Parts: sequence; C-alpha cells; structure tokens
Amino acid sequence: MATITDIAQAANVSISTVSRVLNYDTTLSVTEETKRKIFETAENLNYTKYKAKNKKRNSENAELQAAEKKNERSIGIIQWRTDDEELEDIYYMSIRFGVEKRAAELGYDILKLSQIDDQSIKAVDGLLAIGKFTQETLQQLQLLHPNLCVIGSNFPLEDYDSVNTDFGQATELALNHLFDLGHEKIAFIGAEESQNLHGYRRYKTPTTNMYLDIMTSRRFFREDYFILKENSRLDVNTGEKMTEQALKDWKKDLPTAILAANDAFAIGVIHTLTAHNIKVPEEISVMGINDLSISRYVSPPLSSVHAFTEEMGETGVMTLHERLENPGISRRIFLSTELIVRESTAAPRK
Repeated sequence: MATITDIAQAANVSISTVSRVLNYDTTLSVTEETKRKIFETAENLNYTKYKAKNKKRNSENAELQAAEKKNERSIGIIQWRTDDEELEDIYYMSIRFGVEKRAAELGYDILKLSQIDDQSIKAVDGLLAIGKFTQETLQQLQLLHPNLCVIGSNFPLEDYDSVNTDFGQATELALNHLFDLGHEKIAFIGAEESQNLHGYRRYKTPTTNMYLDIMTSRRFFREDYFILKENSRLDVNTGEKMTEQALKDWKKDLPTAILAANDAFAIGVIHTLTAHNIKVPEEISVMGINDLSISRYVSPPLSSVHAFTEEMGETGVMTLHERLENPGISRRIFLSTELIVRESTAAPRK
C-alpha cells in the first residue's frame, strides 16, 4: 500500500497537503489541478500495487497484447461525470484508470468523447460508457454504435454489454460486520440519483433496498435512522449536510453505527461527527461502501467494502474486445466485493 509520503513525493507536494486533500479538507486552498494530481497519484500508486500481484496474468496475456498492438484499434470513452465532478467522488476516476490501463495493454487507442457526437462515435471501433446514464442516453448510444459496453448502468431491457458491482452483496457484508461487532442501532445515510436508475420498488439502489430488507428482517429497522435524499449527489458535502440534520433530529438518541451509502458520504459523516466532538468509532462506528484508494488515508481509516473498480474498467475493455473479436449475445457481468476492516468501526459504546 502506498503511504501518504509516497503520494507526496510522487505528486511533488507536501505531506500535509496530501493528507488534507485526501480527507476533503474544505479549509485548504489549493487549485483543482493540484487536487486532481494528488487523487490521480494516489489511485495510480495503489493500482500499481494491485498490478504487481497479477504478473502471472500479464505474462499470460503478453502474446495477445503484442498481436493487438500490431493492429491498433480505438475505443471511445463517454463519461457521465465531468472532470471536476470526478474529484468529488473518485469512484469513476478509478474505473477510468482501469479502462485506460487495460486498453493500453491490448493496444487500443483511447478517445475521450466529451459529448454524444455522431462522427466521433462512429469513428471508433468500440464504445465504453462509464456512469449512471439515463435510459434515453443509453438508447441513443446504442443506436449510434453496435459495439457498446456500459460500466455502472443497467437497464435490463436494453441489448448491450454491461459491467457492475454486486452492491447488494456489499451491503450485506457491511451490515454483517457491524452485527458481528454487536451493533443493532445502525443508521443509514445515503442518496439516490433516481432518474438514472431502473426499478419498480420505492427505492432504486441495491444498497438502499438491502439495508431495508436486512434491518427489517432482524427487527432492527427504525424509521428515524433511515436517512435518504432522492435525486441528489453522493458526495462529501451532501454527506456532511445530511449528517448535520440527522444529529439535530436524533438529539441524544444516537445510533451506535452509521452505514454510509458510499465512501464519499462516509467521509462527510466522519467530518460532521468530529465537528460535534463525537468520537469515531468509540461513540459511533462509521462504515463505507466502495473502499476507494483514499479511504485508508481518512482519519480514522475507513472500514469499507471493496468494490473492484479498476477491475470493472478492465472487464469493460475485455468485454468490448471480445465483442469485437467474436460478436454474440449481450452479457451482464457483476463483480463480487470484499470486506475491508480498518479503524472506523468497533464494538458499540456501553
């Protein structure tokens, strides 16, 4: 694992600046360029550590890579998030890194498409859409290009390849970790960008519905501990504001643990609890979902469930590559998750 010192040296900034940027310290005045450099450096260094464990796979693919590089093709990338928005939650940055690195290994040129443009899209051999696009946008992309793979969106009646993380499993792992520690009073703080999601239930995300199902089945569910904002971003700032309001509503009847919908929200939760002199995890444990590269640098380091975001990007490229080589039926791929326990969770307060 790369340390903050490693990141500071690679990004050519101070250790203090790296720490404050990775902790989303809003009192720090730095340029967007510096923030991006730090986030990308952190992601890159930790991604490199992962790649080192996969030398065998890279060796096995060496011949394939060499063959592909002799006959270069191109992949167009359309991103749901803008460059600035990517810094608010680096989940999609992590996926993009996986796409770019795997595409380079296979000899594909990458063309970033800032908008849906007929000529640009038709000029590439394959198209990758990263993020939660609306159904209408995905239908438009599908009409413009036959070789489409979507990472992070899933409308079940549409005929394209897709790659997603099993967030239902991630939520179950997170809650079981808290149950094992002895927690019953577990709050949920999250948000849904509902217009970009498919489903017939009241709520649309697997994380939200799995929390409701598990907590209800165990008879632990409390309406006042279920905090969800619809049609809203899942970023640090929103997490801070929602936690602030939740603390006012809860008064002294505080939960012993909070499950945040993602790591960015969890960081916002920790910020607000700390501002109110509520100790994490001594008084309230905080659990995230995604396990972004920055989560290990938060204070305290965040317990989370690891979504294999780089592998999502890699899998998207490989799926597109296979479609170009051997067209066939569309595939829907779900990647598993892994519990990562750090210092933000502990047994409930007495």
